[in-house]
Amino acid sequence: MNDEVNNGVERFGRFEIDFSRRTITRVSDNAVLKVSRSETHIFALLANSANQTIHRETLLKECWQGKVVTNNSLTVAIKNLRTAFSKIGEHKIIQTEPKLGYSIKEAALADDGYFQPSCKEDDISKHIEAHQIAESLEMREHPECIIEKQINTKSPKQSNSLFKRFESFSITDFLIVCFFFLVTLFACYQYLFFVDTTNVDGISVHYNGVALPNPVTTAITEHKTGDIGQWYAFPVGGLCERYKLIGVLNEHFIDVTSQVNQEQCHD
Repeated sequence: MNDEVNNGVERFGRFEIDFSRRTITRVSDNAVLKVSRSETHIFALLANSANQTIHRETLLKECWQGKVVTNNSLTVAIKNLRTAFSKIGEHKIIQTEPKLGYSIKEAALADDGYFQPSCKEDDISKHIEAHQIAESLEMREHPECIIEKQINTKSPKQSNSLFKRFESFSITDFLIVCFFFLVTLFACYQYLFFVDTTNVDGISVHYNGVALPNPVTTAITEHKTGDIGQWYAFPVGGLCERYKLIGVLNEHFIDVTSQVNQEQCHD
């Protein structure tokens, strides 16, 4: 349906649709339903074709012009309309035609004077809930609106709470974080940071760039398993610069640290 044609007020029996305000009003008691744009068009199309079944495909095409929507969008819109109408006592205004679509009976629109409103005047304000349910469908189709709304509605209390969290971050907490960071950095250096490669009697050895002590090179050359073609040697600290020595044999790591004479502190 075209907004340029329907950008006014149209009367269907007991109900009046204001397309610009997106409202449906029951004329007998001025009960107002606030609905979405697509829902006003759905009700108008069904009411304008009273006693006729309007297929789901037709409703999707005519009531969401310019948008790509699914059958679920129509199901939610019909549910929103029924919820809104039920709050003013109109429980069967929209009929489901199984496997076809929906319809509104002409008798449901006729103003024959028999209708008695079933809700109090102060309950009319609660109909805004129907509008909120209807708008949820449009928000799903345009998620950028949800993000913008969340940013705009962020309360000062939330901002103050975030600021207080930073304030409560004491010097002690900062020092603890720094300590664990340095420990992690040291461990990475000890076990992962091999910056250079050297050859010991033609055997490749990965190490940290500091000259390897004689006990380490001796252990490499004297190792009984000559199939080891690659070694990893790295210091693990201590007064005598104790080293960890790992060999690679058939893609398996072999720890031969015990074969290094660690008590020789100097060359």
